[in-house]
Amino acid sequence: MLSYIKSRISDVLSPITDFIAKMGIRPNHLTVIGFLFGVASAYLIFRGDLMISAVFLILSGIMDVLDGALARNKGLITKFGGFLDSVLDRYVDIAVFIALGFYVGWTLSLLALSGALMVSYTRARAEKEIERCDVGIAERGERIAIIVFGLIFSDLLYYAVLTVAILSHITAVHRIIHTYRIIRKG
Repeated sequence: MLSYIKSRISDVLSPITDFIAKMGIRPNHLTVIGFLFGVASAYLIFRGDLMISAVFLILSGIMDVLDGALARNKGLITKFGGFLDSVLDRYVDIAVFIALGFYVGWTLSLLALSGALMVSYTRARAEKEIERCDVGIAERGERIAIIVFGLIFSDLLYYAVLTVAILSHITAVHRIIHTYRIIRKG
């Protein structure tokens, strides 16, 4: 759902990406910075600093938006950059859900993690067969927003992770059905 906004936000972020580009910062730099913020968030969750971990997870998400906007706005899109962004996003997802396992229980955390990974995998695999497969209600932006909400309102963290688990698997199934329908139309 938020991916619809992501493609349109590049124009809004143009002044920021202009400034970033003038500093010599490249999209892959922002990708790595976002990864580091994400890992720091996971570490802070593990330590029990849930509120500050939410800040670091938000910063990670901001870097994730900015790297793509910078690449699009400055014509710096590369196949490796897209690959690196996707891989480091998955590592952040893994680190955050492992850390969350200490708070919400391993079964729930692993259900949410597997759903998050399947959302990514179904898109990647589908896009080998069809042009686009960015359908669904729980893409990465939505999942991060739900987790940030849970971190800020720590009494609701269990329910935030439960929501991510459910919505992620619904999104993966939605992508399977969407891909089937497109291929079937052929």
